[in-house]
Amino acid sequence: MKTTTHIVEGLTAFLVKVLLRPKVYYVEPPKHLHKLDDPSLLIINHTCHLDGPVVTTVFLKDKIHNLAAKDRFEQRGFGFFLRHTRCIPIDRQNADLSWIHESIKTIQQDKESVAIFPEGRHGEHRKQLPFHPGAAMLAAVSQAPLVMVYIDGPIKIFGPRTRLIVSPPFHLAPPTNGMNSDYINEQTEMLQQKMKELMEELVKRI
Repeated sequence: MKTTTHIVEGLTAFLVKVLLRPKVYYVEPPKHLHKLDDPSLLIINHTCHLDGPVVTTVFLKDKIHNLAAKDRFEQRGFGFFLRHTRCIPIDRQNADLSWIHESIKTIQQDKESVAIFPEGRHGEHRKQLPFHPGAAMLAAVSQAPLVMVYIDGPIKIFGPRTRLIVSPPFHLAPPTNGMNSDYINEQTEMLQQKMKELMEELVKRI
């Protein structure tokens, strides 16, 4: 199992580097280039199925675990890829919170990072879809450092070079009246605004 995972991840990273040639910008110079300071929760906009492999390749040493729709794991070919690239299934049809428990274990016990795509489905070029509250909920429960990544997609094989920008790590503000729905909604709106600002920063640089 581990050998297969290493082969699939290594081949994916090679193809991403050769075909997509990701260029990374940072809002602030990081302590370590292409290396997260601590196990983190990455919050990423969603442009296509290649978003996860691109970010995973950029932070290859961090062993990113991408959250992916559970039904995708049942698809032939793509399901094999997801099962061998450290992906965590998330059930979008039922109130199943096992993905939260698995994500917290990954960050706190395994000391590896998790990536989530709060739009839930692919958005249009430089147009965000509303964020679902799952990202803010996971951030609040895990207390993990947050790192936001904006990808200037949609990503195209043999197309223009893929460009993305990375925020410095930060934490959610602690709740003043408990971790209720108002708090989660406020933090969700804050994350969406930060993603918009991240997009605008990348546009200035390219």
